[in-house]
Amino acid sequence: RMVAGDRILNERIPFDYTVKDTKFAGPTCFQRGDNFYYNQQGDLIAKQRSTSIRYSQEAGKDNVPTEGFDDPVWTDDQLEELEARKMQWIQMLHDLGHDRRWWDDATVGAALPERVVGPHSIVSFATEWRSYIFTQWGGTHRRTDLDMEALGFVKEMAGHENDPVMEAINPEFTDGAYVGPSRGHLFPRWARFIGMPRGYGYGASMGAWITDYFAGWAGEWGMIRHSACNYRSPALTGDITITTGTILDKFVDEDGRHMVQVDCRMANQAGAVLATAKAEIELPKRPA
Repeated sequence: RMVAGDRILNERIPFDYTVKDTKFAGPTCFQRGDNFYYNQQGDLIAKQRSTSIRYSQEAGKDNVPTEGFDDPVWTDDQLEELEARKMQWIQMLHDLGHDRRWWDDATVGAALPERVVGPHSIVSFATEWRSYIFTQWGGTHRRTDLDMEALGFVKEMAGHENDPVMEAINPEFTDGAYVGPSRGHLFPRWARFIGMPRGYGYGASMGAWITDYFAGWAGEWGMIRHSACNYRSPALTGDITITTGTILDKFVDEDGRHMVQVDCRMANQAGAVLATAKAEIELPKRPA
């Protein structure tokens, strides 16, 4: 586990890649890479394997769906209804409080509570960006030898994101959200420049929504031991994200831990699937 005061080292290693032809952008590179996280004692905290997608900016720009340029409009009644739906998840957290969610009480086939996030906005995405530790001065030790254009970014999206040398000269150039790779999330012009119809959510945030959904249900005494998620569609400004889940299985693993397997599905208000995931969660066993 990570605890307050820990310093975390991230070791990144490329794993493999393949090039496939896609309808969206033609030849597209799918590269997998591994991340290993250690604390200051050298203890392995977590392993992560992620897939990054690289495609031609021109191809993405040429195929941007123009019908998605405008945010959906929500009425006051609809927004009030959304707040009521959100409260169901919040109430579940209050009901569990600091208590344990017992493994014994988990029922295979039972539905997890629905969670609604949104409507997303430029403001909510910017707030998420500001919450990342690496955007805070002094929060992360960063490399000074990265050339974003050499890594494949077009000039307009390269910039000096998180460059500590440029940060001392003009920090605005290093923010990323203003100039650089992350500007597409917050500015419709730059979103469309790379093939998105309007501002869109960060992959890291979508991953956090999934992890938080599982962890929130598990409570303080539970622990996510493994998860695997697949992103399907972006979370766009004006949309909401609806997460639902199911208990798939419960078992005792080879280490004697009491586990439940759960899944989740994230979709927007139109039913488009944003992501799917499965996880194995350790829960406490009720004393005999």
